Amino acid sequence: MASHTIKLTTLSPLHIGAGDEYILSPYSDYVQRGDSLIYIDTKKLQKSIQGDKALVDAFVNGIRQFENNRSTFVLEDFISGQLGMEIDDFAAHVVKIEGDCKKAHIHRFISTAGKPFIPGSSLKGAIRTAVLVDWLLNRKEGELEMNKIRAAVNNNDTKKAKEALENINPEQACFGSIEYDVFRHLRISDSVFIDASNLMVGGMKRVTLPSEKKKKQQQSKIPQWSEVICPSVETTFSLSMITPLETTGFDFLDHQSVSQLFSIVNQVSGISCRRELAMLKSAQGFSVFADFYKKLEKHVTSLKPNEAIIRLGGGKTWFDNSIGLSIDSNEFGPVKLFQKYLDLLLGIESSPFPTTRSAIVKNDVPVYPLGWVKLTLLKN
Repeated sequence: MASHTIKLTTLSPLHIGAGDEYILSPYSDYVQRGDSLIYIDTKKLQKSIQGDKALVDAFVNGIRQFENNRSTFVLEDFISGQLGMEIDDFAAHVVKIEGDCKKAHIHRFISTAGKPFIPGSSLKGAIRTAVLVDWLLNRKEGELEMNKIRAAVNNNDTKKAKEALENINPEQACFGSIEYDVFRHLRISDSVFIDASNLMVGGMKRVTLPSEKKKKQQQSKIPQWSEVICPSVETTFSLSMITPLETTGFDFLDHQSVSQLFSIVNQVSGISCRRELAMLKSAQGFSVFADFYKKLEKHVTSLKPNEAIIRLGGGKTWFDNSIGLSIDSNEFGPVKLFQKYLDLLLGIESSPFPTTRSAIVKNDVPVYPLGWVKLTLLKN
Protein backbone atom coordinates (compact mmCIF):
# COMPACT_ATOMS: atom_id res chain seq x y z
CA MET A 1 0.00 0.00 0.00
CA ALA A 2 1.41 3.38 -1.04
CA SER A 3 0.72 6.16 1.47
CA HIS A 4 1.29 9.84 0.77
CA THR A 5 1.05 13.11 2.69
CA ILE A 6 -0.93 15.81 0.90
CA LYS A 7 -0.84 19.47 1.84
CA LEU A 8 -4.15 21.28 1.43
CA THR A 9 -4.23 25.08 1.01
CA THR A 10 -7.52 27.00 0.90
CA LEU A 11 -7.82 29.33 -2.10
CA SER A 12 -11.25 30.72 -1.19
CA PRO A 13 -13.37 30.55 1.98
CA LEU A 14 -14.33 26.96 2.77
CA HIS A 15 -17.43 25.82 4.64
CA ILE A 16 -18.15 22.22 5.56
CA GLY A 17 -21.13 22.20 7.86
CA ALA A 18 -21.28 20.36 11.16
CA GLY A 19 -25.03 19.76 10.77
CA ASP A 20 -28.22 21.65 11.55
CA GLU A 21 -27.98 20.80 15.24
CA TYR A 22 -24.69 22.70 15.53
CA ILE A 23 -25.83 26.30 15.26
CA LEU A 24 -24.76 29.26 17.34
CA SER A 25 -27.51 31.44 18.81
CA PRO A 26 -27.09 35.17 19.55
CA TYR A 27 -29.11 34.63 22.72
CA SER A 28 -26.72 32.18 24.35
CA ASP A 29 -23.59 31.50 22.29
CA TYR A 30 -21.97 34.69 21.02
CA VAL A 31 -21.77 38.49 21.23
CA GLN A 32 -20.71 40.68 18.31
CA ARG A 33 -18.39 43.63 18.86
CA GLY A 34 -17.51 45.39 15.64
CA ASP A 35 -15.68 42.98 13.36
CA SER A 36 -15.26 40.39 16.12
CA LEU A 37 -17.50 37.64 17.46
CA ILE A 38 -16.90 36.62 21.05
CA TYR A 39 -17.89 33.00 21.56
CA ILE A 40 -19.32 32.38 25.01
CA ASP A 41 -18.26 29.53 27.28
CA THR A 42 -21.83 28.36 27.83
CA LYS A 43 -20.91 25.90 30.60
CA LYS A 44 -19.26 28.69 32.55
CA LEU A 45 -22.28 30.94 31.97
CA GLN A 46 -24.72 28.27 33.11
CA LYS A 47 -22.65 27.61 36.20
CA SER A 48 -22.74 31.30 37.13
CA ILE A 49 -26.56 31.39 37.22
CA GLN A 50 -27.16 28.04 38.91
CA GLY A 51 -28.99 28.30 42.22
CA ASP A 52 -30.56 31.70 41.44
CA LYS A 53 -34.11 31.06 40.25
CA ALA A 54 -34.67 34.65 39.08
CA LEU A 55 -31.52 34.58 36.93
CA VAL A 56 -32.33 31.14 35.55
CA ASP A 57 -35.88 32.22 34.64
CA ALA A 58 -34.64 35.44 32.99
CA PHE A 59 -32.04 33.56 30.96
CA VAL A 60 -34.34 30.71 29.93
CA ASN A 61 -37.15 33.09 28.94
CA GLY A 62 -34.63 35.10 26.93
CA ILE A 63 -33.20 32.23 24.91
CA ARG A 64 -36.70 30.90 24.24
CA GLN A 65 -37.25 33.99 22.11
CA PHE A 66 -34.61 32.93 19.58
CA GLU A 67 -37.22 32.47 16.82
CA ASN A 68 -38.49 36.01 17.34
CA ASN A 69 -36.43 38.63 15.50
CA ARG A 70 -38.06 41.32 17.66
CA SER A 71 -36.80 39.74 20.86
CA THR A 72 -35.69 42.27 23.47
CA PHE A 73 -33.28 39.86 25.15
CA VAL A 74 -29.64 40.92 24.73
CA LEU A 75 -27.04 38.48 26.04
CA GLU A 76 -24.45 41.17 26.73
CA ASP A 77 -26.97 43.23 28.75
CA PHE A 78 -27.95 40.14 30.73
CA ILE A 79 -24.33 39.39 31.60
CA SER A 80 -23.40 42.97 32.51
CA GLY A 81 -26.73 44.05 34.01
CA GLN A 82 -28.11 41.02 35.82
CA LEU A 83 -24.92 39.09 36.50
CA GLY A 84 -22.79 42.18 37.07
CA MET A 85 -19.94 40.64 35.07
CA GLU A 86 -18.11 41.29 31.80
CA ILE A 87 -18.39 39.46 28.49
CA ASP A 88 -14.67 38.77 28.69
CA ASP A 89 -15.31 36.75 31.85
CA PHE A 90 -17.11 34.17 29.68
CA ALA A 91 -15.12 34.47 26.44
CA ALA A 92 -14.10 31.07 25.01
CA HIS A 93 -12.41 32.55 21.92
CA VAL A 94 -12.82 35.29 19.33
CA VAL A 95 -13.30 35.03 15.56
CA LYS A 96 -13.40 37.70 12.88
CA ILE A 97 -16.68 38.53 11.17
CA GLU A 98 -17.22 40.58 8.03
CA GLY A 99 -20.49 42.47 8.35
CA ASP A 100 -23.24 42.71 10.94
CA CYS A 101 -24.96 39.37 11.52
CA LYS A 102 -27.86 41.10 13.33
CA LYS A 103 -28.81 38.36 15.76
CA ALA A 104 -28.59 35.66 13.10
CA HIS A 105 -27.89 32.01 13.72
CA ILE A 106 -24.40 30.94 12.71
CA HIS A 107 -23.76 27.57 11.08
CA ARG A 108 -20.69 25.90 12.51
CA PHE A 109 -17.79 24.33 10.64
CA ILE A 110 -17.35 20.62 11.33
CA SER A 111 -15.03 20.08 14.27
CA THR A 112 -14.06 17.75 17.09
CA ALA A 113 -13.73 19.27 20.57
CA GLY A 114 -13.76 22.71 18.95
CA LYS A 115 -10.99 21.84 16.48
CA PRO A 116 -12.01 22.25 12.82
CA PHE A 117 -10.93 19.64 10.27
CA ILE A 118 -11.67 18.62 6.70
CA PRO A 119 -13.34 15.19 6.50
CA GLY A 120 -11.71 12.60 4.30
CA SER A 121 -15.18 11.77 2.98
CA SER A 122 -15.50 15.30 1.55
CA LEU A 123 -12.15 15.01 -0.20
CA LYS A 124 -12.83 11.53 -1.53
CA GLY A 125 -16.31 12.48 -2.75
CA ALA A 126 -15.00 15.46 -4.71
CA ILE A 127 -12.20 13.36 -6.25
CA ARG A 128 -14.66 10.59 -7.11
CA THR A 129 -16.93 13.04 -8.96
CA ALA A 130 -13.96 14.37 -10.96
CA VAL A 131 -12.91 10.84 -11.95
CA LEU A 132 -16.48 10.03 -13.02
CA VAL A 133 -16.77 13.16 -15.17
CA ASP A 134 -13.40 12.41 -16.81
CA TRP A 135 -14.44 8.78 -17.41
CA LEU A 136 -17.60 9.87 -19.20
CA LEU A 137 -15.78 12.40 -21.37
CA ASN A 138 -12.57 10.56 -22.21
CA ARG A 139 -13.03 6.80 -21.95
CA LYS A 140 -14.60 4.39 -24.43
CA GLU A 141 -16.65 2.81 -21.64
CA GLY A 142 -17.83 6.28 -20.64
CA GLU A 143 -18.83 7.03 -24.22
CA LEU A 144 -21.08 3.96 -24.20
CA GLU A 145 -22.79 5.30 -21.08
CA MET A 146 -23.13 8.74 -22.68
CA ASN A 147 -24.78 7.06 -25.69
CA LYS A 148 -27.37 5.50 -23.36
CA ILE A 149 -28.12 8.93 -21.88
CA ARG A 150 -28.36 10.51 -25.36
CA ALA A 151 -30.73 7.79 -26.54
CA ALA A 152 -32.96 8.29 -23.51
CA VAL A 153 -33.04 12.07 -23.91
CA ASN A 154 -33.83 11.79 -27.64
CA ASN A 155 -36.84 9.56 -26.98
CA ASN A 156 -39.94 11.54 -27.92
CA ASP A 157 -42.01 9.63 -25.38
CA THR A 158 -41.43 11.70 -22.25
CA LYS A 159 -42.53 8.98 -19.85
CA LYS A 160 -40.23 6.38 -21.40
CA ALA A 161 -37.38 8.91 -21.57
CA LYS A 162 -37.66 9.64 -17.85
CA GLU A 163 -37.83 5.94 -16.99
CA ALA A 164 -34.77 5.24 -19.12
CA LEU A 165 -32.77 8.03 -17.48
CA GLU A 166 -33.72 6.83 -14.01
CA ASN A 167 -32.47 3.34 -14.86
CA ILE A 168 -29.07 4.56 -16.10
CA ASN A 169 -26.41 4.52 -13.38
CA PRO A 170 -23.16 6.04 -14.71
CA GLU A 171 -21.50 5.86 -11.30
CA GLN A 172 -22.00 2.11 -11.00
CA ALA A 173 -20.91 1.59 -14.61
CA CYS A 174 -17.74 3.55 -13.86
CA PHE A 175 -16.75 2.21 -10.42
CA GLY A 176 -18.65 -1.07 -10.12
CA SER A 177 -21.30 -2.22 -7.67
CA ILE A 178 -21.01 -1.33 -3.98
CA GLU A 179 -19.27 -4.55 -2.96
CA TYR A 180 -16.75 -4.31 -5.83
CA ASP A 181 -16.40 -0.51 -6.06
CA VAL A 182 -12.83 0.17 -7.27
CA PHE A 183 -12.65 3.35 -5.19
CA ARG A 184 -12.32 1.16 -2.11
CA HIS A 185 -8.64 1.01 -3.13
CA LEU A 186 -8.33 4.75 -2.47
CA ARG A 187 -8.30 5.82 1.17
CA ILE A 188 -8.23 9.41 2.35
CA SER A 189 -7.92 10.44 5.98
CA ASP A 190 -9.47 13.39 7.74
CA SER A 191 -7.15 16.37 7.74
CA VAL A 192 -4.94 17.40 10.62
CA PHE A 193 -6.88 19.72 12.94
CA ILE A 194 -6.93 23.39 11.90
CA ASP A 195 -6.37 26.04 14.53
CA ALA A 196 -9.66 27.79 15.36
CA SER A 197 -7.92 31.15 14.84
CA ASN A 198 -8.14 30.41 11.10
CA LEU A 199 -11.93 30.54 11.24
CA MET A 200 -13.96 33.59 10.32
CA VAL A 201 -17.70 34.13 10.00
CA GLY A 202 -18.99 35.22 6.62
CA GLY A 203 -22.39 36.00 5.18
CA MET A 204 -23.23 33.66 2.31
CA LYS A 205 -25.94 34.67 -0.12
CA ARG A 206 -27.55 33.09 -3.13
CA VAL A 207 -26.89 35.50 -5.98
CA THR A 208 -28.77 35.25 -9.27
CA LEU A 209 -27.08 35.71 -12.63
CA PRO A 210 -28.77 38.33 -14.83
CA SER A 211 -30.88 36.89 -17.66
CA GLU A 212 -32.98 38.18 -20.53
CA LYS A 213 -35.97 38.39 -18.17
CA LYS A 214 -34.09 39.73 -15.17
CA LYS A 215 -31.43 42.18 -16.28
CA LYS A 216 -30.11 42.97 -12.81
CA GLN A 217 -28.32 40.75 -10.34
CA GLN A 218 -30.55 39.61 -7.48
CA GLN A 219 -29.58 38.31 -4.07
CA SER A 220 -31.28 36.47 -1.27
CA LYS A 221 -32.28 39.12 1.27
CA ILE A 222 -31.04 37.28 4.33
CA PRO A 223 -27.51 35.84 4.28
CA GLN A 224 -26.67 32.51 5.84
CA TRP A 225 -23.96 33.28 8.34
CA SER A 226 -21.45 30.47 8.59
CA GLU A 227 -18.04 29.66 9.96
CA VAL A 228 -15.54 29.34 7.13
CA ILE A 229 -11.86 28.54 6.91
CA CYS A 230 -10.08 31.64 5.60
CA PRO A 231 -8.12 31.60 2.33
CA SER A 232 -4.39 30.69 2.49
CA VAL A 233 -4.81 28.29 5.43
CA GLU A 234 -2.83 25.05 5.26
CA THR A 235 -3.35 21.58 6.68
CA THR A 236 -2.41 18.05 5.65
CA PHE A 237 -4.06 14.68 5.17
CA SER A 238 -2.95 11.24 4.07
CA LEU A 239 -3.88 9.57 0.79
CA SER A 240 -3.30 5.84 0.45
CA MET A 241 -3.72 3.49 -2.48
CA ILE A 242 -4.13 -0.20 -1.81
CA THR A 243 -2.58 -2.49 -4.40
CA PRO A 244 -5.52 -4.07 -6.27
CA LEU A 245 -5.50 -7.85 -6.81
CA GLU A 246 -6.78 -7.30 -10.34
CA THR A 247 -6.51 -4.35 -12.69
CA THR A 248 -9.18 -1.73 -12.04
CA GLY A 249 -9.10 -0.04 -15.43
CA PHE A 250 -7.83 3.17 -13.83
CA ASP A 251 -4.11 3.80 -14.34
CA PHE A 252 -3.79 5.94 -11.23
CA LEU A 253 -5.02 3.03 -9.09
CA ASP A 254 -3.25 0.25 -10.97
CA HIS A 255 0.06 2.14 -10.85
CA GLN A 256 -0.65 3.91 -7.55
CA SER A 257 0.12 7.26 -9.15
CA VAL A 258 -0.98 10.43 -7.38
CA SER A 259 0.21 12.56 -10.30
CA GLN A 260 -2.10 10.69 -12.69
CA LEU A 261 -4.99 11.18 -10.29
CA PHE A 262 -4.18 14.88 -9.93
CA SER A 263 -4.07 15.25 -13.73
CA ILE A 264 -7.67 13.99 -13.94
CA VAL A 265 -8.78 16.32 -11.12
CA ASN A 266 -7.16 19.32 -12.84
CA GLN A 267 -8.77 18.59 -16.20
CA VAL A 268 -12.21 18.61 -14.61
CA SER A 269 -11.47 21.69 -12.45
CA GLY A 270 -10.33 23.47 -15.62
CA ILE A 271 -13.62 22.63 -17.33
CA SER A 272 -15.51 23.94 -14.30
CA CYS A 273 -13.54 27.21 -14.27
CA ARG A 274 -14.06 27.83 -17.98
CA ARG A 275 -17.76 27.14 -17.67
CA GLU A 276 -18.09 29.64 -14.83
CA LEU A 277 -16.13 32.27 -16.77
CA ALA A 278 -18.41 31.80 -19.78
CA MET A 279 -21.47 32.21 -17.55
CA LEU A 280 -20.04 35.30 -15.82
CA LYS A 281 -18.71 36.97 -18.96
CA SER A 282 -21.61 39.38 -19.44
CA ALA A 283 -23.02 39.29 -15.90
CA GLN A 284 -23.08 42.72 -14.30
CA GLY A 285 -22.04 42.96 -10.67
CA PHE A 286 -19.81 39.87 -10.83
CA SER A 287 -16.51 41.47 -11.87
CA VAL A 288 -14.69 40.59 -8.62
CA PHE A 289 -16.18 37.09 -8.71
CA ALA A 290 -15.09 36.65 -12.34
CA ASP A 291 -11.58 37.94 -11.58
CA PHE A 292 -11.20 35.15 -9.02
CA TYR A 293 -12.07 32.57 -11.69
CA LYS A 294 -9.72 34.13 -14.24
CA LYS A 295 -6.82 33.78 -11.80
CA LEU A 296 -7.97 30.30 -10.78
CA GLU A 297 -8.16 29.11 -14.40
CA LYS A 298 -4.60 30.32 -15.03
CA HIS A 299 -3.50 28.63 -11.82
CA VAL A 300 -5.05 25.31 -12.89
CA THR A 301 -3.25 25.36 -16.24
CA SER A 302 0.15 26.09 -14.68
CA LEU A 303 0.18 23.43 -11.97
CA LYS A 304 3.03 21.00 -11.47
CA PRO A 305 2.41 17.22 -11.67
CA ASN A 306 2.33 17.03 -7.87
CA GLU A 307 -0.39 19.70 -7.56
CA ALA A 308 -4.15 19.78 -8.03
CA ILE A 309 -7.04 22.17 -7.52
CA ILE A 310 -10.48 20.95 -6.50
CA ARG A 311 -13.68 22.24 -4.92
CA LEU A 312 -15.04 21.06 -1.56
CA GLY A 313 -17.88 21.69 0.86
CA GLY A 314 -20.89 23.96 0.77
CA GLY A 315 -21.60 26.48 -1.96
CA LYS A 316 -20.86 24.22 -4.92
CA THR A 317 -23.15 24.25 -7.95
CA TRP A 318 -25.04 21.26 -9.32
CA PHE A 319 -22.22 20.78 -11.82
CA ASP A 320 -19.65 20.28 -9.07
CA ASN A 321 -21.70 17.52 -7.45
CA SER A 322 -22.91 15.57 -10.47
CA ILE A 323 -22.12 14.43 -14.00
CA GLY A 324 -23.40 17.81 -15.20
CA LEU A 325 -20.04 18.88 -16.67
CA SER A 326 -20.13 15.74 -18.85
CA ILE A 327 -23.65 16.38 -20.12
CA ASP A 328 -23.14 20.11 -20.70
CA SER A 329 -20.35 19.51 -23.22
CA ASN A 330 -19.68 19.34 -26.93
CA GLU A 331 -19.00 15.63 -26.49
CA PHE A 332 -22.59 15.06 -25.37
CA GLY A 333 -24.28 17.16 -28.01
CA PRO A 334 -25.92 20.52 -28.70
CA VAL A 335 -27.17 22.82 -25.94
CA LYS A 336 -30.80 21.90 -26.60
CA LEU A 337 -29.99 18.28 -25.77
CA PHE A 338 -28.56 19.34 -22.41
CA GLN A 339 -31.63 21.49 -21.73
CA LYS A 340 -33.91 18.55 -22.51
CA TYR A 341 -31.88 16.39 -20.11
CA LEU A 342 -32.41 18.96 -17.34
CA ASP A 343 -36.12 19.13 -18.08
CA LEU A 344 -36.52 15.34 -18.01
CA LEU A 345 -34.36 14.60 -15.00
CA LEU A 346 -34.85 17.70 -12.83
CA GLY A 347 -37.93 19.39 -14.27
CA ILE A 348 -35.86 22.51 -15.05
CA GLU A 349 -36.50 24.45 -18.24
CA SER A 350 -34.57 27.62 -17.42
CA SER A 351 -31.41 28.63 -19.24
CA PRO A 352 -28.77 29.31 -18.11
CA PHE A 353 -28.75 26.69 -15.37
CA PRO A 354 -28.08 26.97 -12.52
CA THR A 355 -29.06 30.62 -12.36
CA THR A 356 -27.80 31.16 -8.82
CA ARG A 357 -24.43 30.94 -7.10
CA SER A 358 -23.51 30.84 -3.44
CA ALA A 359 -21.04 33.59 -2.66
CA ILE A 360 -19.42 35.46 0.16
CA VAL A 361 -20.91 38.92 -0.27
CA LYS A 362 -19.41 42.23 0.89
CA ASN A 363 -21.44 45.42 0.55
CA ASP A 364 -23.85 43.53 -1.73
CA VAL A 365 -21.01 42.56 -4.10
CA PRO A 366 -20.22 38.84 -4.64
CA VAL A 367 -16.49 38.56 -3.95
CA TYR A 368 -15.71 34.90 -3.35
CA PRO A 369 -17.06 31.56 -4.51
CA LEU A 370 -16.70 28.93 -1.83
CA GLY A 371 -14.65 25.80 -1.45
CA TRP A 372 -11.67 26.00 -3.81
CA VAL A 373 -8.53 24.37 -2.43
CA LYS A 374 -5.10 23.39 -3.71
CA LEU A 375 -3.57 19.98 -3.06
CA THR A 376 0.18 19.40 -3.08
CA LEU A 377 1.85 16.00 -2.85
CA LEU A 378 4.66 16.25 -0.31
CA LYS A 379 7.83 14.18 -0.47
CA ASN A 380 7.82 11.37 2.06
